[in-house]
Amino acid sequence: MCRRNAIGSFSHLSSLCPQPAIPGQKLRAWNASEISVLMNSWRRKTDREIANLLDRSLFSVRSFRIRNIVRRRLSHRNRWKGNRGRRLSRLIAAEYTRGSSQSRLVQKYGVEWRKLKEILLSRGVQIRGKSQQVFIQRYGSAPRIRSHLGASKLYVVCAMLGDNLRPTDQSKWRTHIIGVAAGPDRDFAEEWAENFKREYGVRPRLLYKGKNNIQAYISSVDIWRDLHRYAVFGSRKWRLNPWLMRLLMNRVPLRTLGYGLRGFFDAEGSFFRHPIYKASGRLTVTSVNYHGLKQISRLLTRLGIRHSFYKKYRNTIGVYARASLETYLQRIGFSIRRKRERLELTIRTAKRIRPS
Repeated sequence: MCRRNAIGSFSHLSSLCPQPAIPGQKLRAWNASEISVLMNSWRRKTDREIANLLDRSLFSVRSFRIRNIVRRRLSHRNRWKGNRGRRLSRLIAAEYTRGSSQSRLVQKYGVEWRKLKEILLSRGVQIRGKSQQVFIQRYGSAPRIRSHLGASKLYVVCAMLGDNLRPTDQSKWRTHIIGVAAGPDRDFAEEWAENFKREYGVRPRLLYKGKNNIQAYISSVDIWRDLHRYAVFGSRKWRLNPWLMRLLMNRVPLRTLGYGLRGFFDAEGSFFRHPIYKASGRLTVTSVNYHGLKQISRLLTRLGIRHSFYKKYRNTIGVYARASLETYLQRIGFSIRRKRERLELTIRTAKRIRPS
């Protein structure tokens, strides 16, 4: 029989061996604070640990718990047998799929980590990483990933070709930040965030870094992987993947393609109106990336927009003719108000002075 020794250097060993009940000795009555501790900790701790905490005998804690709270499961092995085990496995897998964390399930159901992993893998559930679980805790659900390429996703991808916050090679630092730097154009940041929410079910945050630096961003490894199926991002090496270019050139409707290219021109395009000849103006896009800009040129050709592509210090796409500017406004346009109004005003002025 272990004895308590509260004197000397061996007093710390008393917690390892709680004093058992002596036959014929009356047990101490339970007070409200002890009952509260027992009810709050019986799921996480063993009876022996609770007995050490309350300075009670193991028999006292166990008998009170069985009579007044609940019996412990007799055997962890028998829990998973038969229909009861299958129902419990389905319940755990369903809760994890809906967003519960592994630590929460371990605590709630008293299951070992190894057994929890075995249950999830047997049910075909993909185990989330830490960043994915943090995303669910912050936004309430996992992002909606769809294989279909719609207008909203194409706008998000094309806008990130120009004003993306992080290049593709950021993966070596294990960061998965997605976003655009909109400069002073809040309407562009709002448009990108709305399309992002429409596609993935979560809305990125807007961050104001000074007066003329508005950023929309979010961090998600799942969305990062999905977007990189379509393109490579970075100021000098951005490009659409070859299979996506074939799809855009042959099968995607012109309306969808035009709205997607609007994202790129919102990010990179600029319209200059002549200060003297108000009826003339030019739409330009400039980039150091020759191959990426050549892809945009091919897509403009499919939309029937006549343009020039020339290379000086930088590669440039230019739209100058009035008819081409009208076609651009009809099929692509701008989401940024100041650019759109400047282009519309130039076209209206040109129509008024056009000889009859």
